[in-house]
Amino acid sequence: MRYSYSFAFLLFSYCLTNLLFAQSNDRIQGRVIQQDGRPIAEATIKIADQTILSRSDGSFNSTKAIKGRQIIRISAIGYVPHMDTLDMDNAKKVFLEIILYPKENTIDQVEVRGKTQIQKLREEPIRSIVIDTKAAAEQPTSLAEIMNRAPGIRIRQSGGVGNQVDVSINGFQGNAVQYFRDGIPLEYLGGGYGINNVPINQLEHVEIYKGVVPINLGGDALGGAVNLVTNQNHKKTFQASYEVGSFNTHLINLSGQQQFRNNWFAGIDAFVNYSDNDYQVDIETVDENANLKPARVKLFHNAYKHYFTEAYAGIKNKKWADELRLSIALYQIDRQSQHPALMTNPYGAIKLNNKGIVPSIRYKKSFWDNRIDLDQFVSYSSTNRHRTDTVKGTFDWYGKFTPGTSVGESPNPSLASIDYKNIISRTALSFHITPQHQIHTNFILNRNTRRGSDPLGFRFTGTDIDVLSKEATYQKSILGLSWESNWFNKRLTNQLFIKHFSFTSKGINAFLSNDTDLNKYKSVSDQSWGFGNAVKYQINNRSFLRASVELTNRLPLQEELFGDNDTRAPNFDLKPERSFNANLGYRYATENFATEVGTFYRRTKGMILLTPIQTPFSQYKNLDSIQGYGFDIDLSYRLFKHFEITGNATWQDLRMVDIGVPLYKWIEGTRLTNTPYFFSNIGLKANFQNVFAKNDAIKPYIHYNFIREFYLVHIPKDKEADGFLGLTGSSKVDTKDLVPDQSLMNVGFNYVFPSSKWSLSAEVKNLMDAKLYDYYKIQRPGRSVHVKINYYIKSFKS
Repeated sequence: MRYSYSFAFLLFSYCLTNLLFAQSNDRIQGRVIQQDGRPIAEATIKIADQTILSRSDGSFNSTKAIKGRQIIRISAIGYVPHMDTLDMDNAKKVFLEIILYPKENTIDQVEVRGKTQIQKLREEPIRSIVIDTKAAAEQPTSLAEIMNRAPGIRIRQSGGVGNQVDVSINGFQGNAVQYFRDGIPLEYLGGGYGINNVPINQLEHVEIYKGVVPINLGGDALGGAVNLVTNQNHKKTFQASYEVGSFNTHLINLSGQQQFRNNWFAGIDAFVNYSDNDYQVDIETVDENANLKPARVKLFHNAYKHYFTEAYAGIKNKKWADELRLSIALYQIDRQSQHPALMTNPYGAIKLNNKGIVPSIRYKKSFWDNRIDLDQFVSYSSTNRHRTDTVKGTFDWYGKFTPGTSVGESPNPSLASIDYKNIISRTALSFHITPQHQIHTNFILNRNTRRGSDPLGFRFTGTDIDVLSKEATYQKSILGLSWESNWFNKRLTNQLFIKHFSFTSKGINAFLSNDTDLNKYKSVSDQSWGFGNAVKYQINNRSFLRASVELTNRLPLQEELFGDNDTRAPNFDLKPERSFNANLGYRYATENFATEVGTFYRRTKGMILLTPIQTPFSQYKNLDSIQGYGFDIDLSYRLFKHFEITGNATWQDLRMVDIGVPLYKWIEGTRLTNTPYFFSNIGLKANFQNVFAKNDAIKPYIHYNFIREFYLVHIPKDKEADGFLGLTGSSKVDTKDLVPDQSLMNVGFNYVFPSSKWSLSAEVKNLMDAKLYDYYKIQRPGRSVHVKINYYIKSFKS
């Protein structure tokens, strides 16, 4: 038994360690878990005259000699206690796996007892991919990497740590996907907090909605939404982590919460991200004969530095408030720019800076015997964005500087400083009419003003008046109303909803301005309606069907209307995008196995796309329409006692339709550019206790990701790869017009020390050092090594 145990571990993690280990001599071992397998820490286990606490991974053990029949009692805060009988006369060793169920949950003909909050979210009529970030919090893994392992989700990142991130959900990307933090539009934090920089240690979980977005998020997302959910329990906890990695990467995370007398609480969340991002890339340089030649160089002006701190305090469980929370967030981002959107030429001095201060208040209260719930949030942010491009001269890819006479490396030199003032108010009301019927409303008001200066920027024609000195305003409001009803003993759940969208914007069209236009502010406005329905039918307590349809809109954003005072021209004639979304899915789950199959259909009209107009300018326009469908499958399986395997695959067919311009009619039926149409993931992880010492644990894991080749430009259909679903063969286009097949493998482990307060993790990213590309074929880093140490205390004394 001892050697088979060691062999099983080595078979999985041979690339991580060659150390053998033996089983412990504990007479009683076990784990305390929730129904979905997540561990319960600090559960109390009472056996005879001894009391034991479960560790962070839910495990516990006892070496004390126990004879005869004994009662074992297990309890944890918020869970129904469990009691059982042990017969130690007939067993030398016992391993127990104990499942505790939350107290608030009950059993009926349909619901499974003891569902966690994450399980409930996964089983809503509107499908969401729920990522349990706690399960990976100890790993040196970013949120973007974890999201990339979900079905139907692709994270496109233009470079290394901290660089621009774009989420693609079933092929919809850019501004069609919106982001939230605890249900509030993430815009209120002004770019200081997002999926490209937040540590996963500070999140409870992440919800990803594909297509249809529920009323409680209250946005005008077209293709989906991402909701980052933070820890809101205000328990006495402290956690910190420090990660160091290749390319001089350093990531520091710190969080602490404290609860005081009379239900007061306070806390702080802070992190620092830094990386040189000086990995090697393949580019083309000009030789002495002015010919292009391939070269492999090290990036030299690509560093990223980010500070973020949020302090909060409040009170809860009072007659006048269930919770009142005041917070203030401060952040600063310094980013070097190595190249433009495409890796065509190097920059060596352009810098970007973004900083802000964001106070906010949130109030929650239930009225009328908990039949009415109010959740009110208000924030005011003051942010500044600075862009510096003033050097006289140019750099080559090797960092050599050649002096020149013209100012700036980019087409438009800049010393811009732009101030943004933003107010966001979110009001959510829920009415519990009966246990079977609920009404939910959500209203969001977002007002933004912009004013700045740029000594090197655009001027109104015939004057020396800075275009940025004229204030631009933008306001949008979104009202949502839904009726949720349950029928047939809760076997059938239905959500019917309607949304109203409106916006107004005021400013000067600086692109066409002259000296007579200085006071001619132009106002634009629009409003529209959207509606939809989601339904779920519980076949039995292991499986269900769900479907949803929605006709919705996405309002143009301020930067799409006003441009950016650089290369993007304004367009005040933009109209909202409009999309029809339909989804159908089936889920089956047992204690050790779960699978879900989903399919979707999308048709979007008047997509707002950035289009070249005259060099070097581009402009957002309502142009093309897209139609597409696809499917994905997701599964997980707990193998034996120590292993769990997960996997998913996504195929999607998104095509251009209704091309109105005769010159571009040939684009009709071509694939959506820069969008993968097939990708898959597979992962294997394990959990071994008492490996090198009593009460320790080691958790090795490996993840593999595959992306089928996809196209950077529109190509005729007969030039695409042939074979079943385009998954075999090669396309008949130039290699510069496509991103080739890609394979990414990450492997790592996490070691939990016996005290359970400390853990040490290591991971090798891109183990095979494969060439990886993203976001218009921007090259991603090669092989890198990352190490992370975590420290965690729960319920420390005040």
